[in-house]
Amino acid sequence: MRAWIRILTIVAVAVAGATLAGGQQPFQPGFGKGKGGDYFTLLQNAQIKGELKVTDQQTEKLPAAALKALAEVLDAKQLKRLREIYLQTRGNSVYLEADVKKELKVTDDQAKKIQAALDHQLKEQQAMFESGNFDFEKMQELQKAAAETVQGTLTQEQKTAWTKMIGEPFQMKGGFKGKKGGTE
Repeated sequence: MRAWIRILTIVAVAVAGATLAGGQQPFQPGFGKGKGGDYFTLLQNAQIKGELKVTDQQTEKLPAAALKALAEVLDAKQLKRLREIYLQTRGNSVYLEADVKKELKVTDDQAKKIQAALDHQLKEQQAMFESGNFDFEKMQELQKAAAETVQGTLTQEQKTAWTKMIGEPFQMKGGFKGKKGGTE
């Protein structure tokens, strides 16, 4: 479900850019001081989803709808690169997304091991926050350990396929660096 949120955010940026380029004012529902969003962004809000009575089945269709909308704006090469960058930004949870699992042929056993590594990382991070002892170095160690576990579950064939899926590393200004291994 988190995957569609990121896709919808990308769609929001594309739609907002297209709207501004067309000379129209972007949709602003009135949240905060002039801050708003587009329709996809609004659908990320639990209160709005409740108001609209959006079903789980509808929520599951949103990523495909977002990609369809993007395909009307971007060409095939741009869409491919957008997906590569998207995959690079997701971290280890990307391996549990349905399309990635299918494309890499991640087995149920591998998925369980990946989920266990992510759960352990989250549990340790939550404990750190709850104790009030946030330690940036410890946080990085937890991420590194989870990444090593996740990478250790993948076969060489899967790692090779992953490298092709993510394309060239992307470095976002402000600190994000795309990683060949899908780790953060």
